[in-house]
Amino acid sequence: MRSDSKSDDVLAVSEVIGVVMLLAMVITMMGGVFVFLTPYVNDFQDNTAWSNADGIAERLDNRIDVVSGERNNTGLRTTISTITSSISPLLNTEEWTLSADLTNKDSITITYLNQSAFELNSENETAKSVLIWTQNEQETVHFNLSHTQVTINHQLNLGGTYYVTAYDKDGNEIHRHVKASLSGLMVKTIVNSGQHEIALLNDARYDKYSNEPWSITSPPDLNIEELFDGTIRVSMSLRTVNTEGALPDGRRANFDLNSAGPLSLFTGDAWNFRFGFESTLGSTITPQLSETWLTDYTLHRAAGTLDQHRGISPWQRTSGIDGLTVDGGNSVIDLEVDLEIVEVSE
Repeated sequence: MRSDSKSDDVLAVSEVIGVVMLLAMVITMMGGVFVFLTPYVNDFQDNTAWSNADGIAERLDNRIDVVSGERNNTGLRTTISTITSSISPLLNTEEWTLSADLTNKDSITITYLNQSAFELNSENETAKSVLIWTQNEQETVHFNLSHTQVTINHQLNLGGTYYVTAYDKDGNEIHRHVKASLSGLMVKTIVNSGQHEIALLNDARYDKYSNEPWSITSPPDLNIEELFDGTIRVSMSLRTVNTEGALPDGRRANFDLNSAGPLSLFTGDAWNFRFGFESTLGSTITPQLSETWLTDYTLHRAAGTLDQHRGISPWQRTSGIDGLTVDGGNSVIDLEVDLEIVEVSE
């Protein structure tokens, strides 16, 4: 009888081919898993990098906040892990202009003309002298007023922060005009979608993601409240962070933060208060802040109830391009403005 079974050589499959097929299957599955997981891995890496940058920004801002209000030469040392981020200075990125009459007996306007001259207009001609102050020097100029504007010439360098105080014949302060040029710090982090930037300026924080404009994460320190007697109180802190030399970097960077002492710009009763703000960080920052400050005013104007509005309003044109004021600029306010100077070094 013949058997129908085939020989072993006919039924056998090559071990090499089997192993190759098994490896091909494993590689295909691993490749599919890798393709599937890649977006999640990238998101995880981005979140890790963002968390590192956010932690650096928060820690730096907290340390600066602790030092800024202290007396001169008070400071601290902090260590920051900059594994995936870098820290760089932002020089003269914001410019604030503030002015107010310090008496209700006159309305005074001081206008910057050029590096060596101001123009002063005193409606009741009570101003007799001015003190021009900078961080390095100061100068007093006496003059005789007339019914027209007076040009005040000086010999100072006004490249940065300065203020001009007007005095009457008895030496009383009757007006102050301030220009504050503010610097800060920038935290940059590379993520898969591009670069994430965090700007720390004047106790405010701004964020920018790749291919997006700057956004305001937290606005500058400007507080307005109504006192028990109906007077509006305005408190503001202007903060500048000056860097000395190159900032440290590396996995563990050491920063020395020192206060140059807070400078009081306004304290007490003020009339005709007005302020302006310009940022070179991004074209969207200035209009965003103006819109934020004028939200209540805009709502009252739309509702026809401007007589009930108490707070920030335009100084002249409703766009705020001429500056902003508080309580319409027609009544006395309690004004407190300080300039805080923090020095950062390695």
